[in-house]
Amino acid sequence: MIIESLYPEICCLYGDLGNTVYLRHCLPDATFAQTSLTSPPVFLSQPIDLLYLCSMSERAQEIAIQQLLPHRCELAKLLDGGQTTVLLTGNALEIFGQYIQRPDGSRIDGLGLLDFYSVRVTPNRFNSLILASFQDTKIVGYTSRFSHTYTKATDNCQFKVEKGVGFNPGTDLEGLHVGKLYATYLHGPLLIANPAFTKALLADMGVTLPRLPFEDEVQRAYLKKLAEYEQPSLQLD
Repeated sequence: MIIESLYPEICCLYGDLGNTVYLRHCLPDATFAQTSLTSPPVFLSQPIDLLYLCSMSERAQEIAIQQLLPHRCELAKLLDGGQTTVLLTGNALEIFGQYIQRPDGSRIDGLGLLDFYSVRVTPNRFNSLILASFQDTKIVGYTSRFSHTYTKATDNCQFKVEKGVGFNPGTDLEGLHVGKLYATYLHGPLLIANPAFTKALLADMGVTLPRLPFEDEVQRAYLKKLAEYEQPSLQLD
């Protein structure tokens, strides 16, 4: 099994790279590749099981788009092929959309692989804790960003927000689940904080009866945080 993390030298905000640390414990026999800006992506030369891209600065988004644009066709085949799971966290998802609109109205063309667009609200930073539903479980986490995302393909949204704000202040939907792609604005310890989601991701990668390291501990931590988030008096945004 091969897991590739793209551009860790610029995609390294909010502790999102910690998700790969946890995956190393989940999949001790897997090969982990951290592809730098000066190296060709592994997915160009061989099949991989998971492609991961995480939070970055706004300037880094433009660099990542420039790096990936020559490989757009290969990425499209990877997304459509049904063999590779893709996980995008934080604002990494925005570069896969149609465009990112700057505060002055100008636009940065995205990779155009997913049907949405994003709008920056810089210098205003948007912060919110998130309590959401995912399949038959709850998701806990937080977002901190300078932009919002808008899509008409609401059937593809993977989380329904119960507390906090979704893709933008006008919706309670957040994240995308298209084929084997999972994309969410949620930051930080997404996988270790949400054991059921992590098991779903591992199962999608082909792991039979996935078990988590420190499963009892992460489950207790999850239930404690869930109880805090579910308090009626708690406002998350």
